[in-house]
Amino acid sequence: MTNQLLGQRLRRYRREANKTLLEVASAAGVSVGFLSQAERNLTGVSISSLANIAKALDVPLSALFEQPAQPAPDSHQGQREAYTIENQPQRYERLSTSFPGSMLNAVKMIMPVGYCSEVVSHEGDEFVYVLTGVACYVVEGQEYRLATGDSLHFDAHRPHSVANAGDGPVELISVGTMRLFDDIETFPGQGAGAAAVSGSG
Repeated sequence: MTNQLLGQRLRRYRREANKTLLEVASAAGVSVGFLSQAERNLTGVSISSLANIAKALDVPLSALFEQPAQPAPDSHQGQREAYTIENQPQRYERLSTSFPGSMLNAVKMIMPVGYCSEVVSHEGDEFVYVLTGVACYVVEGQEYRLATGDSLHFDAHRPHSVANAGDGPVELISVGTMRLFDDIETFPGQGAGAAAVSGSG
């Protein structure tokens, strides 16, 4: 990871790939205007959009920003490291680990008052559960207002965005099948080796 700002890294990798803004934006499911603003550090970028952009640039997501490791299968309140993308206002906590064959990626997201994400679409499913506050998801034009204890499950290929619709912070859990973490951890009882052992009996 270099000391460059996120936007500078985005532009550098795009130019190294010899791709235009239009080519990368189209492949990543974002607008050209949004990508241009991101390269100039004029707008925030969600993890989902960064994962899409990294895929379009054929670089690992970790080349664009760093996330905490989660080597163990369990994590505990108060012990997880909260992190941001380039000091953007929304914060994340990593909830899931990675192992060979794993499909789910889970984060806790904390959105400040007034937060509104960009519109994004990506592969797989997405499931969200609101822990506190009021969130408003818009999925392909359909609005879903979610309060504490509410949930939403949708096809993430459909364009969607999320906003804090209340007067306090929103905390929610987001689980999806889009790959958000580059690391692969192995530990007793999980992974390809464990599957082979369990299937041999």
